[in-house]
Amino acid sequence: MKIYVINLPQSRERRENILRECARFDLEPEIFPAVDGRGLSSDRLRELVYRPEVNPLTPGEIGCALSHRKIYEKMRDENIPFAFILEDDSILRLDPRPLLAGIAARPPNRSEVYLLTHRNNLYVKSGRAEEIAGVRMFKILNCHGTYGYVLSRTAANNLLAFQTPIRTASDLWKLFQLHGLCMVAASCREYVGLNERLGEESDIAGRLENIPRMNRYLRIVRREAPLSRRLVYSLEKIFIRPFLTLEKI
Repeated sequence: MKIYVINLPQSRERRENILRECARFDLEPEIFPAVDGRGLSSDRLRELVYRPEVNPLTPGEIGCALSHRKIYEKMRDENIPFAFILEDDSILRLDPRPLLAGIAARPPNRSEVYLLTHRNNLYVKSGRAEEIAGVRMFKILNCHGTYGYVLSRTAANNLLAFQTPIRTASDLWKLFQLHGLCMVAASCREYVGLNERLGEESDIAGRLENIPRMNRYLRIVRREAPLSRRLVYSLEKIFIRPFLTLEKI
């Protein structure tokens, strides 16, 4: 399976961190140059986003979304069936190779995303989990984070179309599921964690101030989802929410 690490060329320490982590399990990632949204002009940023008059994404969030989108483009152009995507502040807590091999054996024409992380995941606690390579995978209802995930070519194509131009941050998996772009599941084990020190250095300036504007904007994007998908989502909120738990599967 292809492994891509998103890294700004000037971020040497972060690049050394993730290469060191991958070397522990003999993984050979391809370093994928990230887009630095902070270096783009305001006019260029407006050209790149959906509904620029109301879209509240910060330059850093736009650059992150563009970086992930470029990998999706590569998967489409080179017909890559699955890819394991890491951000450079990630750490590997477990050997992911058996699970990656199990996912790679699945049909790439299914629109599937698998989170190998635990932070910020709300998932269905009850019900039957699917097993891949002996690892239970639980359906996600809500989650955030793109620092360690696998996706199929079909999911990449769907996300690429939705994110051209950039509509949202790259990790709003609940919204992507609401629009019917992909199925998202998380492993019962935490394979990928965060280097806390490097994670704190991530460019998130402006996000907290943007929350009210972002919520208003996301209501617009949610209303654009197919009616059937919105109905399913509403029913899930009513009937599944009592069976949810946070983070630990």
